[in-house]
Amino acid sequence: MCDYLGVGLRPENTFFVQSQVPELAELVMYFSFLVTLARLQRNPTVKDEAKTYGVTNMSYGFLGYPVSQAADILAFKADLIPVGQDQLPHIEQTREIVRSFNRTFGREVFTLPQPLVGEVPVLVGTDGDNKMSKSLDNFVAFAHSPEETERRILNMVTDRKRAYRKDPGHPDECFAFKYWSIFSPSDTPVVRQECESATRGCKDCKAQLASKLNEHLAEIRERRQQYASQPDLVWDILATSIKRARAVAVETLTEVREAMKIAFPKLQIKGGK
Repeated sequence: MCDYLGVGLRPENTFFVQSQVPELAELVMYFSFLVTLARLQRNPTVKDEAKTYGVTNMSYGFLGYPVSQAADILAFKADLIPVGQDQLPHIEQTREIVRSFNRTFGREVFTLPQPLVGEVPVLVGTDGDNKMSKSLDNFVAFAHSPEETERRILNMVTDRKRAYRKDPGHPDECFAFKYWSIFSPSDTPVVRQECESATRGCKDCKAQLASKLNEHLAEIRERRQQYASQPDLVWDILATSIKRARAVAVETLTEVREAMKIAFPKLQIKGGK
């Protein structure tokens, strides 16, 4: 939550914790009847995740995660979804659910969401093998200190073809250079020239990169710390936001039940002691 606020999202934006919006679980159940097992098994992102984490005996929850993501999107009638390139199959799955639901129940409850992929579709992690991921510990976090950031960058994989300091580098195959192009693009011509001429070593290059990255993250971290130092305020922002999210999800679920002809507005059941 502090990360979101740190990067510039406002307290009046809507945030929610999935488990605190029970309407989502009901939507997942309804949507699951619109997606075949074979379709979920074809999802390339699910297959890649299973391979990355060594999942051989896939659970229903793991395989059906794209359906859960669809509920997160459609409960709030979102129409533009910021995603990384690896998440595009999930958005397509969501679009298929929209088409199937509207067609099956003869009512345009949902509109087709569109993906919005940023300038960096996938950010490779410091291990050089996988996308940056907290679970793989190949990431740099907003919460990390400048010293921890430097440590992680100095340990990152760079140019696997460059065996010795005196050898010319291959910037297009270096993972550190990818970070230079993202976080300090104006410096890339010099970095490239010095790398290819072997006047720049990988250790020095990464130390300079860490400095640039810390400079890039300084404002975000300062803003993040302002919220992290006020945990009660953050909890209040989240609690208020969840109430807004639930109100929207309840309206959507009402539409869904009506379209499916399983709405019983006169049937009010109250729990007893």
